[in-house]
Amino acid sequence: MEEYDVAVVGSGVVGLMVAYNLAHFKLRTLVLEANPEPGWGVSKAHAAIVHVVQLPFKSVKSRMAREGNRKMFLIAERLGVRYVKTSTLVVATKLHHFLAMPFVALYLRLNLGRDFPVKLRGRRYLRQAEPNLTRKALGAIEVYGYGCVDNFDLLYGLYEFAKANGVEFRFGERVVSVEDRVDGLELRTDKGNAFKAKFLVNAAGLWADELYNKLGDSVELELGKGAMLVFDRKVTSRFVSPLYLKPDPKTKGGAIMFTVDGKGLWGPNLRPARDKSDVSVDEEDVEALLKKFSPLLEAPPGTPIKAYAGIRPIPPENDFRITYSSRTKRIVHAVGTESPAFTASPVIAEKILEMLREAGLRLEKKEHVVERAPFRRLRDNPKAGKGRVVCPCNLVTEEEVREAVRRGSRTLQGVMFRTGAGMGLCQGSKCMAEVLRIIADELGVDPEEVTLRGEGSWLVRKR
Repeated sequence: MEEYDVAVVGSGVVGLMVAYNLAHFKLRTLVLEANPEPGWGVSKAHAAIVHVVQLPFKSVKSRMAREGNRKMFLIAERLGVRYVKTSTLVVATKLHHFLAMPFVALYLRLNLGRDFPVKLRGRRYLRQAEPNLTRKALGAIEVYGYGCVDNFDLLYGLYEFAKANGVEFRFGERVVSVEDRVDGLELRTDKGNAFKAKFLVNAAGLWADELYNKLGDSVELELGKGAMLVFDRKVTSRFVSPLYLKPDPKTKGGAIMFTVDGKGLWGPNLRPARDKSDVSVDEEDVEALLKKFSPLLEAPPGTPIKAYAGIRPIPPENDFRITYSSRTKRIVHAVGTESPAFTASPVIAEKILEMLREAGLRLEKKEHVVERAPFRRLRDNPKAGKGRVVCPCNLVTEEEVREAVRRGSRTLQGVMFRTGAGMGLCQGSKCMAEVLRIIADELGVDPEEVTLRGEGSWLVRKR
């Protein structure tokens, strides 16, 4: 049985941030992930927004998000991951909202401090700064410090850094049991494999409650589903959100946002999910988001090119639950890591490392670590690109597809996430067959053996 200092269950953004931090120390670390590739759970469905405001301000997740804000940008910079810094306009279109703006701005200033400036903006400023904003806007509160990150490149960047520095990953293996023995923790997976670790980090995201409950504690998560709309282009240079005087404590309300590629992103809403696999988007979701955000614009962007949904694991206290197991301090749980866990993930990981250290893990820094080589894209630097373009919508080249496979992707969806192929205006109708052929060629297999997202998701059938 292989033995490790630390085993991390889950390779979403929290698990990967933990692995990234552990990779800086002289440790033998194992990450176990049920999915075929990293970041395929909750982390693949969020907006990759670096947040500032999270109510209530006294909550753990609000404090961690503010602390994690700047750290997220620094980590993205180190890994060569694209990011965009911006601000958010919280817009008042009703007179009583406009009259309340000074009081809301004061409340934000008192809680955000000097790190995140808050300014009142009038009509003249809004006309000049955001000409596509509705003429019904009476004013806005501008909050600085927001941003967006290339989500998939960050997830894969954390994975590549950790792997290059000795962290071992086992994909397609779900942890089904953990035994607390005198000589360590024994983990067993659904593949029949067993591993021994001195310490365990439960960062299983949407499924963290199952391991939490198996190990002597109890929590029942509320499953919240948030739908997002993707547009071919952004129509504002800042994030835009309506002003709420009675905000919902379980959601920030969503906004008109954009990605690092310049696509528009609207949402999310928040509705109950049937179960952990319910990522359906229905007509009601689309209509609700269009009805909510279209009035904020003079010229809405038209029909969305895609709609998708993700699931939030919301605990009863509506806050992050980062705690030792009641059985032993050798197990640390990260439960309820819903939004803004993406922004807070650098701080969540630091807290987990400190808890492991206090529980007895010896942390000895490595003299040297291997830095991650950035993933080069033609659309980032056309002069540096090479190879023929296979995805014209997102300017993805054959070489980028091959590089994604060389870096570890074995599925069509993995290559799509890494490169952006098939995620543009035509949603893959022009390029997926060619991308599939290139993946098969790079892997040295027949196209029939390439899957969409792992076992059972075959794309091509033999005649």
